Amino acid sequence: MHFGLTNVRGGRYNLGALVMARGEHCVEVVEPGEALAFIVVRGQILITRQRAGEPATFKLVATPSAPIFVVNPGTYTVVAEQNTLGLRGARQARM
Repeated sequence: MHFGLTNVRGGRYNLGALVMARGEHCVEVVEPGEALAFIVVRGQILITRQRAGEPATFKLVATPSAPIFVVNPGTYTVVAEQNTLGLRGARQARM
């Protein structure tokens, strides 16, 4: 679950709270020119990317000591492996 906190530069950059219960998941779509950042304060999230008909290509784990920055376009699944509290930052592509 994401809660918006701020929008900067006409909505191009935004920062939100990341609050997820253990086992909760969401799907994030990163388009060309966009980026996501997950900074975990407490808990742990797992980020995977899967292509149609294939197993997950890679798995990334964000913890309080290891934030994750996603810059490659694609569809990502975010799963809370523990109850998680943190920040989610996004940069939108220029229009």
